[in-house]
Amino acid sequence: MAGTFEFVNVARPGDVKRHSTQIRRHVMKDIGKARRKPRPKKHREIILGEPDVADAEKDDEERGDASRVLSRQSPLRDGSLHTVEFPINMDEERMGLVRFMVDEARAYYRPFRFPWLSMGLSDAAAWHITLANAALFRSDPCKKKKGEFTSSVEAMKWYTMSLASVTKRLADPVASDSEGLVIAVTGFVCHDSSIGNFDRFRVHMEGLKRIVEKRGGLEALSNPFLRLMISWLDISGATYLNAKPRFGVPEGSIREVDVGTDSPYLERLLASWDANCSSLGDIMSAMKATAAVANYINRRANDSDFWTDDVTAARLLGPAFHEILCLEGRALPADPEDPLYSGTAAREAFRRAALVFLAAVKIRMGAGAYEMERHLDAFRQISQLPLVSWNTVPELNLWAHIVSAMQEESPSRAWHVLTIVGIMESMGLQTGRQALDIARGIIWVDAIDDGKSELLCREIDNYLEASVSPHLDDVSVDSRLDLLSADVDPSANSGGNGDHPVY
Repeated sequence: MAGTFEFVNVARPGDVKRHSTQIRRHVMKDIGKARRKPRPKKHREIILGEPDVADAEKDDEERGDASRVLSRQSPLRDGSLHTVEFPINMDEERMGLVRFMVDEARAYYRPFRFPWLSMGLSDAAAWHITLANAALFRSDPCKKKKGEFTSSVEAMKWYTMSLASVTKRLADPVASDSEGLVIAVTGFVCHDSSIGNFDRFRVHMEGLKRIVEKRGGLEALSNPFLRLMISWLDISGATYLNAKPRFGVPEGSIREVDVGTDSPYLERLLASWDANCSSLGDIMSAMKATAAVANYINRRANDSDFWTDDVTAARLLGPAFHEILCLEGRALPADPEDPLYSGTAAREAFRRAALVFLAAVKIRMGAGAYEMERHLDAFRQISQLPLVSWNTVPELNLWAHIVSAMQEESPSRAWHVLTIVGIMESMGLQTGRQALDIARGIIWVDAIDDGKSELLCREIDNYLEASVSPHLDDVSVDSRLDLLSADVDPSANSGGNGDHPVY
């Protein structure tokens, strides 16, 4: 009914004129309502990785607007699944899988879960790969290490449907240019990275790169989180493969960190590099970027929410990883008497130690770090190079060996301890505590220590008390000395085998 009746009492003909104003107002009321457009309801925007409004205003200058990457509410935030628009028909069985996703996400933190759900809802193939991952997790109630889709019939069904959709669209000149396709292929890359299948990862990532370039590059994508996610996955593969990233650092990354007076010791050490250390000149920016990450974290380490702020973590770590991975590889001179011999070895030691350090940060933030063992193994080989003088910037060499040794288990770090003791003797240090204090003054995050430094300190002191001197020249060395950055696998960015679309 358009409106309600309103009765006017007219006793005499002259009363009509007296009531005319009241009559006109009543008639025009419904006409006015029909003409007026309803005001849209205001919904509070859910911002991933951001505090409440009051806190956001207080911290806005430091964090900026870049973490506000979600323009619509995540379906997992309030559990209102009946209001969600799904890209495929959802029956009760499928909704049961979504409800599991909701409950599981609330019980177990995994980086990028919430923003991915919003992206997955934008495309049918992307939603299929999302359901495949949910089915995979549901098939493993013990929450063991994530496996391949083939380990679950239900997961394999959804994965196959997503794969078929992507393959079909890749053959269509129009559909192959859609952002939804980019999201779906990103889902493949994300799964490969999460289980450590980097052979298949390379195939999907290379295909993703071609699709993104066809659309005009990473910054041409409309979804800011999608840009960040692709860059983060690219970096994850590059760190594992010890290769340069395919994509640049996306807009909104935390490139500049005001370190203030947080790293005075490191600044003095870097300032001491002169013509006598020409091999180290180009690594300064990478060391400063790593120090900036440490300083940023140390100012927020006591905030429990920081360690589950996945978007800020990616924005922070991405630029530092880029600086390190984009360093040009250098061949180690064959002659130990070459003036560049020890400097080149030290440069690679610093580079690998920085990657180990950032991998430890990733682990603390709940992300996987399959690259850790590879960089530790490479550092072990560098540490065992014959006739290297670790007195080239001894403080940084001490830091590099301590950072790497902390991530090793005894007895794997015995050689590290011997080298550390040798560097300490050249510096006149007498206790493990003195050595640890120097390392702490360079680049350090207590939150990733977890008691490891105390154990290492005791091992160092035990060697010193036993008067064990590191006769490095007399110890047999590892013959695998071909993993310096100059010897990156040339196939690191080439294709591999596995089930995947032909890009």
